[in-house]
Amino acid sequence: MKCVAARPHISAMIFKVAAAIVALTLPLISASNQGRAEEEARIHITFSKPGYDNASGYLFYQGQKYGLAVSDTKIGRIWVTSIDFIGTVSNLHNPADILGTYNVGDPKAALVGHASIARLENAKGVTLEIRAVNLKRGSTLDLSGMRLKNVGWQPTSE
Repeated sequence: MKCVAARPHISAMIFKVAAAIVALTLPLISASNQGRAEEEARIHITFSKPGYDNASGYLFYQGQKYGLAVSDTKIGRIWVTSIDFIGTVSNLHNPADILGTYNVGDPKAALVGHASIARLENAKGVTLEIRAVNLKRGSTLDLSGMRLKNVGWQPTSE
């Protein structure tokens, strides 16, 4: 009889241990998914002649590619046919968050030169850290006020 009475107690103990393990691992899984989403957000922008006043680019986020139009930049005369920028995107919760105008508190943070990184932020708190891939030494570009718009996809409010 003792064995029969002990089994419900053991089952209850196993259930409590399993529930505790699940309760402890769920926050870790959630945190790793959020970290992974931020790691997956990358951006590529290309400014092409003439005038460099317009550009196009792509956001790469959670296995998807989103087209972007870039405007309102302050790029002077540069002696190359195109300027490519690559970088990371932080604080992105959905693709629509990347849209908008990017500014900085410190004007020097918006300057990108050969081997330097510009750090820009929009009103939604999305941060871009981008660098020019093919910019010649001695050239600097001011990206403050840069505006990103969607091309070929509709933003959703998630």
